[in-house]
Amino acid sequence: MIKFNKDRRNCLVDLQSLHQSFDPIVSINSGQVFLWEKHCDSWYGIHGERIIRLTMVDGHIEFASFPEERSCDHKMFRLGDDARSIFEQISRDSYVRGLVKMYPGLRLMRQEPHQCLFSFMCASNTNIPMIRRMLYNITRKFGKPAKVDGMEFFTFPSADDINRAGIDELRGCGLGYRARSIKAAAIAIVSGQIDFNALTRASYAEAKKELLQVYGIGNKIADCVLLFSLEKLDAFPIDIWIARALAGHYKWLHEKKFGDKITPGQYEYLSYSAREYFGKYAGYAQQYLYYHMRQEAGKKW
Repeated sequence: MIKFNKDRRNCLVDLQSLHQSFDPIVSINSGQVFLWEKHCDSWYGIHGERIIRLTMVDGHIEFASFPEERSCDHKMFRLGDDARSIFEQISRDSYVRGLVKMYPGLRLMRQEPHQCLFSFMCASNTNIPMIRRMLYNITRKFGKPAKVDGMEFFTFPSADDINRAGIDELRGCGLGYRARSIKAAAIAIVSGQIDFNALTRASYAEAKKELLQVYGIGNKIADCVLLFSLEKLDAFPIDIWIARALAGHYKWLHEKKFGDKITPGQYEYLSYSAREYFGKYAGYAQQYLYYHMRQEAGKKW
């Protein structure tokens, strides 16, 4: 059972106690995961072959998974991470320290690697509503049906399932040009070119190098997969929101000029600078920066 404070204004803001203020609803609606929907007082999410339910009851969250997996919530929401220590380490300056205090319930989530990869491949050059639409289409076309609380959901298909699909079938899910990339990634997983277990054991640099060899996987997609599913908490995904945050608040970027497109060279510079500055938990800092920039811009999740 996950404790939840309904009134976020009363959350403690001292770094010594922030680990006690955890809000899974904020976390699932922060651009990390896309296959969640609300029905009445419950949120339902697709997590690989499982359907996850979070239900608000009298000020706390009740968690369930179908099929049942004990401690699935502990794994998914990284409840074993030392949040207090992480917050202290990433609060290198008043800006990030303020964001940690402003959004004390936000946490990184641990995702199923293949679902994470296909999700962020769908996220290329589009918005969150479109990402959700593509992924829901994929689950309905290639996943397995599952009934929970009288409602029908579909599990996320395996790489084998997607590999068996033709390009036209994938395009039928609204993927457009992404269909070729997703097909290539499925082939890479099935053939063993992408070995998620090996990538988890590898260093950040080694794992990223392997991912970048697959057609359609660029810097940002690779860093998202490394951060959200392969235990590389120093990975620092960069898009235009993060580039703007870094350029606006960190002096190592004051002389850099960033347009709407981030070049590979700019990405490498930003990534190295951010990982050096924030350290081994740089990915946590990235999530706070990303969430805040979108909140400030009034973007919907």
